[in-house]
Amino acid sequence: MFLLRFFTFVLVMSFLINSSFRSVEAYAKDAHGSQDHPLISRYPDTSIVSYHTSNFEEFMIAKEPITKESFQERGNSTLPPVIKYEGKTISINYKGNNKKISALAVYRNYEKAFAKHNFKTIFKCKSDDECGGWFAKQLYWYGDPKRQGRHRYLDAPNLHGKRQTYYYWSGTTQVQGKNYVVSLLVAQDTAAYFPVKIILDVNSPEKLNEDQIGINLDQIKDDMKTSGKVVLDGIFFDFDKSTLKPSSNKTLSIIADYLKLNKSKKFFVVGHTDNKGSVKYNRMLSTKRAQTVVRHLVEKYGIQDARLHPFGVGPVSPILSNEDENGRAQNRRVELVLNK
Repeated sequence: MFLLRFFTFVLVMSFLINSSFRSVEAYAKDAHGSQDHPLISRYPDTSIVSYHTSNFEEFMIAKEPITKESFQERGNSTLPPVIKYEGKTISINYKGNNKKISALAVYRNYEKAFAKHNFKTIFKCKSDDECGGWFAKQLYWYGDPKRQGRHRYLDAPNLHGKRQTYYYWSGTTQVQGKNYVVSLLVAQDTAAYFPVKIILDVNSPEKLNEDQIGINLDQIKDDMKTSGKVVLDGIFFDFDKSTLKPSSNKTLSIIADYLKLNKSKKFFVVGHTDNKGSVKYNRMLSTKRAQTVVRHLVEKYGIQDARLHPFGVGPVSPILSNEDENGRAQNRRVELVLNK
């Protein structure tokens, strides 16, 4: 069995599940800089062969099997039905230190511990018969290319067919008010010629702090001269609202300085969104945000109302793909566009 640790209000509480079986030798073989997750420890006599952490990225868990029809239609771009999240990720690849450790034994121990500590199961399956053909190689390799450089030992492209046995589990839990999304893949060749392989992902969904980029007066001048518009980095709104955050004040002051230096010119203030939600809703939200910027410039900085025309275009003019959060974050913007 293995150790599951939970944090309490101030002290760290530990749930010990036959912790005496933990192997000192296993730790000696771990990849440099790696460690067990504080929430879930390893199966005895296994070593960490790859380890990755990220403060913010996209991650996903499967919620249903992959279908033969979807794979035939889309090939290596196919994913099983997934739930996507964004936030902090920790991904750990373990392997058994001997061939006597079976995939089933490892999986049953994890499964029992998850149930004992009230993890909520979203989806679980065994091998291609239950998970669908090509499930592991799509979810852990071709459908998620970033794993290809992280978990080379996994050899995910070969995890399919009768010669491979694997178990998948995904679910959620909450500890001290913080949500965690967990996925587990345990794999081994059916004949057990090679040691068991384990991928444990523990992820913490959260929103990105976008209030970190600003703009300066020289940048506004240069962009206006070369393209007739400038993206107003440093304008921040409350999530899904048109309310400006206090962190926008510095950028608003710089924009006002530029407008005061160019009193004869008029401008559009153009709001943009990503493509989440309906076009109608995004047009409305982008218009309200543009209007809010204009109102602040007029009321707080004394810019003439007639010089600024708010306009919302919603999602119709992205600067990057909306397929990932990095693109969506940059598409949510306000631009100052020269009118005349």
